[in-house]
Amino acid sequence: MTPRGLFLNTPKEDSSIYESGVMIYDNLIRSDNYTLDYKEIDKNNRDIPTNYDFYAFNYHFRDMGWMDTKKISDLPGLKLTFVLEVSPGNPFVLLPGDDFDAYCVLDPTIDVPDKRVYAFPRALEIPLDMPSYDNPELPVIGTFGFLTRGKGYDKVVEAVSKEFDRAVVRINIPHGKVEPLWKRQIKMYFLKRSIEKVKSPGIEVRITEDYMTKQELINWCSQNTLNCFLYDRDLPGLAATTDQCISSGRPLSVSKNETFRHILAYIEPYPKRSLKESIAVSQVEVQKMQRDWTPENFIKRFATVLEDSGLFRGLNQKSVETSMVELPKLPDYIFYKRRIVTAVYWRYRQFIKVLLGR
Repeated sequence: MTPRGLFLNTPKEDSSIYESGVMIYDNLIRSDNYTLDYKEIDKNNRDIPTNYDFYAFNYHFRDMGWMDTKKISDLPGLKLTFVLEVSPGNPFVLLPGDDFDAYCVLDPTIDVPDKRVYAFPRALEIPLDMPSYDNPELPVIGTFGFLTRGKGYDKVVEAVSKEFDRAVVRINIPHGKVEPLWKRQIKMYFLKRSIEKVKSPGIEVRITEDYMTKQELINWCSQNTLNCFLYDRDLPGLAATTDQCISSGRPLSVSKNETFRHILAYIEPYPKRSLKESIAVSQVEVQKMQRDWTPENFIKRFATVLEDSGLFRGLNQKSVETSMVELPKLPDYIFYKRRIVTAVYWRYRQFIKVLLGR
């Protein structure tokens, strides 16, 4: 009997959380060891069938924090979750640590004694129809992402201005649905002012606002002489933007920031390694990441989780009559309180640590 699973994702929107869930599911369904169905849930759509052997959540406090995870025991079989945002050595900074049977952490550097925690490689796909590098006349340095704090777009322009007499900097900043338009316009205004202050005359900066598919984004990265990310932020989780850059195979440069800790195991950060040096030597290191972070390795790791649970030994394969269970919901005031406290903590974390003398 082949185990049956259900993958539970957040509602569709332009966010890295939803896109990571799609990426996880698209990789897991390649396995022949189980069948895996897909469902998107929110607090108004939380009826779940009970005829599955395991349930894989893409839990995130922002989009699934409404769920009372302490009461998901009404679901039969194995309950596991994928974890997108973690701190070094701590996978439980944004989710409960006792409510799921297994935690699949999308951070290959995580190493904790908790046997329920599994470090996962990134799952990168190398498109077969990716265009060849066009080798432009001027060096093209690319960076992209949503307009959230600590992305350092102006720092990329400044770094390019210091090393190149003439070059093109491409910055793509899509408009996420979670951000009001007026707020984005204000932030864009100040970003452009910051860029003008650090840009030298020979540097051309092109800012676009396209929301690209994964394939389009990989193609975009493939036409950059160097993909560069100089983040300066203190937030949980790994940067997802570098996934498409690595898939493109082009040279890569990142800052020494914890969000790139999986990348820093392979390459030297900027400014220890200059942008020109990264162009010259980092492509081989990017290819090493491509070999280590394949969908096949991702699937193998998930098989380990199911094997450790005893699922393939038939321990959880009971004949369950099909019925529906409504996922338990937290009171709204608790949900919003948690979101506000979490947001305030991570925005003012360094200030809070100073106040507490830590």
